Amino acid sequence: MKIATAALTANAAPIRMSTEIARFERIDQAFVAWAQDWQADIAQFPALIASSTLCHAGYPASFPHLLMSACACADPAQPLTHLLASENLAPTDWLLSPAVCYHAYAQWSGQQLPEGSGRILTARGRCFRREIEFIPGRRQIEFEMREIILCGDPEWMEPFLTNAVTRIDEIATSSNLSGVWALAEDPFFLPVAQGKALIQRLQETKKEFLVRSSAQLDPLAIASINRHGTFFGERFDLRLANGAPAHTACIAFGLDRWASATANAAA
Repeated sequence: MKIATAALTANAAPIRMSTEIARFERIDQAFVAWAQDWQADIAQFPALIASSTLCHAGYPASFPHLLMSACACADPAQPLTHLLASENLAPTDWLLSPAVCYHAYAQWSGQQLPEGSGRILTARGRCFRREIEFIPGRRQIEFEMREIILCGDPEWMEPFLTNAVTRIDEIATSSNLSGVWALAEDPFFLPVAQGKALIQRLQETKKEFLVRSSAQLDPLAIASINRHGTFFGERFDLRLANGAPAHTACIAFGLDRWASATANAAA
């Protein structure tokens, strides 16, 4: 049976060969080395995440249009022509993870930090979001993200987050990338039901590092620094030594975007 070429070339993410893989790994290793300087724990999380975890985090309330579910065949005895039809797909208790940090909050759930200390964890994961279009290196259904995740007292966290700006600038310069910092208007941890006014008041909680890969394209965020306040501390029962909800933050790097920008800069 002959398969249409278009079907074979439809990908959710770019296919990388040796040179591209090496570039990708070099970029990631720069972030890993940074996390190790901060004595971060290194974790590896699965691509699937429990739907209850994302609901607990409030993600479906904020971004229902981005969610993707892992499904099974309701009736595996159906003929091949109907096996993967939508009416024969049964949702499971698992979703495709849209970000890395939700795994960490679930892992830390119910824990209390020792006096005067915090936690730093880094992980790289495959993430999935239902984008309306596919543009390699910009908008992908599947992409890889490296995150450095912090949990603790805000005064303990702030020097790390301030230093993150310098670190990202330095890594960008070493990759021949020129970018600018901008405040974002979509703090991903806020349910939309809380209203636009609240989002505007809290917009300084998210800063993005933007690069321009082409004069015809808008600047693209390849990294972000996200301060969550006590949002996840309250939802996942993360506590300081005094019993107060812990603050959390994450520094996120879109590795596919970073690799694409670096390749364009080298061209």
